[in-house]
Amino acid sequence: MIKPPFLGYSEVLDFTIDEVMEKLDMQILYKSRWKMGNGGEEMLKDFMEDERILASMRPQAVYGYYPVHREGYDLILNDSIRWEFPKLKGKYISDHYKTKDEGGDFIPLTAVTIGEEAVALSKKLYKKNDYAEYFLLYGLAAECTETLASIVNQRINKELGIKKSMRRSFGYPACPDLSYQRPLLELLKAGRISLELSASNQLIPEFSTTAFIIHNV
Repeated sequence: MIKPPFLGYSEVLDFTIDEVMEKLDMQILYKSRWKMGNGGEEMLKDFMEDERILASMRPQAVYGYYPVHREGYDLILNDSIRWEFPKLKGKYISDHYKTKDEGGDFIPLTAVTIGEEAVALSKKLYKKNDYAEYFLLYGLAAECTETLASIVNQRINKELGIKKSMRRSFGYPACPDLSYQRPLLELLKAGRISLELSASNQLIPEFSTTAFIIHNV
């Protein structure tokens, strides 16, 4: 039986941009983010020599483990938060979790950010009409955000002693309600890494993401 190493939220995790870059999928960066068939390696090398770029990205994360149980097709977190999920391809996300009668379960939650300074620099480049640098920075920061989320996911897998899990973020068909991020941020005390939601439930800073981990796969 898989058990969480602790309940509640973690300490703030600080990463260097080098630690994130080591795990970055360069092909996704070049082809998907930068839309480049060739030349991505040289472009990245030149780009990363700009001290403004390195200084602007400050990767941080928080994560935690919380009690959860399935009730009907919904999940009840911490005995107080209800998440409803749509049926997708004949299944519900809640199908992966146990009911109270089955002994209950737990759910890992994560929140990561590259920081506000990267957002500020991208806006500055755009306003100065440096569209090429803006495009490169935007793509790099977005992919670093995804990579950071994967690093935290891998940390959770290691703590739980599992090799495989599924990470799900809000705003996608299986879990479309962005407002569910609000209690997630509250549970993780994500203000410690300056993460918050706008009135329209968008994450601030922009280069950030939240997720929950399905460990029973």
